[in-house]
Amino acid sequence: MQVAIVGAGPAGSHLAHQLRQNGAEVLLFDARPAWEKPCGGGVTSKALREFEFLHNGPAPKQMVSSLRLISAQGRELTVAPRHDFAIYSRRELAMMMRQRAIEAGAKLHVACVEKTEFASGKWQLETSAGEFKVDFLVGADGASSVIRRRVGVKFEAKDFAYALGWNVKDAQPPTRVDVKYLDEISGYLWLFPRHDHISYGIASGYQETTPARLKEKLLDYIETQDPTAAREIRSGNGKATANTNFYAAILPALDVTTWDHLSACNAEQAWALIGDAAGFVDPLTGEGIYYAIKSADLLAQAMTSRVADYDPLWRAEFGAELRRASELSDRFYYGNFAGARLTERMVQFAKRHRGVREVLRDLVAGDQGYVDLKPRLLKNVFRFG
Repeated sequence: MQVAIVGAGPAGSHLAHQLRQNGAEVLLFDARPAWEKPCGGGVTSKALREFEFLHNGPAPKQMVSSLRLISAQGRELTVAPRHDFAIYSRRELAMMMRQRAIEAGAKLHVACVEKTEFASGKWQLETSAGEFKVDFLVGADGASSVIRRRVGVKFEAKDFAYALGWNVKDAQPPTRVDVKYLDEISGYLWLFPRHDHISYGIASGYQETTPARLKEKLLDYIETQDPTAAREIRSGNGKATANTNFYAAILPALDVTTWDHLSACNAEQAWALIGDAAGFVDPLTGEGIYYAIKSADLLAQAMTSRVADYDPLWRAEFGAELRRASELSDRFYYGNFAGARLTERMVQFAKRHRGVREVLRDLVAGDQGYVDLKPRLLKNVFRFG
């Protein structure tokens, strides 16, 4: 079987590797060399345990042993996951995973896929590197996936979040992650340390507020952590400077109704979607690297027998969790508890309550799901400490 994968990020590169292990001929396309994608780059301890190449691969990473949660009103809580997690530069992670696919025998073309057409059981691709004909087409080309639109899967504005931020050079970044919840709007801002720089970012619902407002909120926070960097960013009017560069992107954050009707493959028309292109991102946290790699694994598994099994596989593996996260999103960010926003009370309560702290710890690490989150919280709420 000849397979074309459009998008050589974690999802596409891992699928290319897995399909080559199964004997398929794989063409991997991406419009550009590996680049610093707008993303924190966090890889949970769950992902490190499940995918050994992430833990032992050559790409440099910053191991993190603590997470500081900050409420909109400035309350702070530091939690330590059971196991350290990793922060990658997305450029270096992509380089490692592309090389892994190439070493497995995939052919990488740094080229734009300009046209796709399905006829007589084959996909015809016109690219800047030439024309290709394949048996199967995979969209792994991110949140704004061109392939998704071409195969007729539609997302609406309610299915996206918007993120922006700055990468700031730092020879000795901290070994903690910061997550600060926002007031008035959904979402949060972050500090993610990488091996030689810090990723500062902020994300909120698409069109929920203006980019200018998000920039100002994030700059106010950067001012508290690195006043020199904040001054450099402001003096550059948001443009790249000697030590900083700006990024912005949309992220999938699928609505519940979209999860209910989502199909990520069509066996008769020989296509499938994985990773961000399929919307496989946690709507609450924005975490997508684990789901990118896991969805690639599941599609590779399905393609060894019956492609149509892919939809039931991803729904059984993580679909219910991500749908539940979507259900909880408005309540989490806008819910009111005892006269304050839920995120405010969550941080306040967890500071005094060991059981809640433990649940948050495991949620951060990817070891606590959303489906059984409420029962565990109720069980632990009577454990004080």
